[in-house]
Amino acid sequence: MSVRALSASAVVRANGSADGDLSHTLSEEVEYEINQAAEEGVPDFIQAFTEKTGFKIKTKLGDNRVVLTKQFGSESITVAFDVSEIRNIDDPIADISVYRENDQGDAVKEAETKSEDTPKDFPIFFTATFAKPGAPVLHMELESEECEVGVDHMKFLPAEDVAVGRDIASDWTRKQVYCGPIFGQLSDDLKENVDAFLAERGIDTALTLFMQDYIEFKEQGDYLDWLKKFKAFVDA
Repeated sequence: MSVRALSASAVVRANGSADGDLSHTLSEEVEYEINQAAEEGVPDFIQAFTEKTGFKIKTKLGDNRVVLTKQFGSESITVAFDVSEIRNIDDPIADISVYRENDQGDAVKEAETKSEDTPKDFPIFFTATFAKPGAPVLHMELESEECEVGVDHMKFLPAEDVAVGRDIASDWTRKQVYCGPIFGQLSDDLKENVDAFLAERGIDTALTLFMQDYIEFKEQGDYLDWLKKFKAFVDA
């Protein structure tokens, strides 16, 4: 029985037929976002917050995580939150840019703004870690609701790197540790003193307002980086 050889003449396309239009659209998006960023500049609230609170900001372009660090006496304080918390906002399509057709039939980019009754704040889940020599590390899981700080869990961990680490081993250790009592069931005196403990270290309403503003600011920068990488992929 004869065996017919498979044809090897098929041409593999390196780029799709839609790639040119996609690249052009991405170029327009990148240009628009760059112009917007240049027009707005670095917002004043960032420098004002760091100067007032002493927190230092650590983050990387394209990385969802934002870390704030500072010293409070002998304590090392680390606050961590995530840019993806912006998904908790009630109006997910607020403040986006859209294309509309003008009278000449040209596509013009316009900004859609949130309505007046859209809440200006959104809940944020974050952590605060307090470490000092000769003591177990206090790791708190917190949330902001209407700019107020609420305590979810208070844990004690063996080392600071376990409390703030992003590796699997650190995450596993944090999950195995006793999460502490239900905060709402503590005595009023204890709850009030925990609140005062946090406020004195800058874990307060001012911090939650900063996190909301910084999340929106950083998300725009990450979005521009994403657009550039998307275009680089399409053009490769």
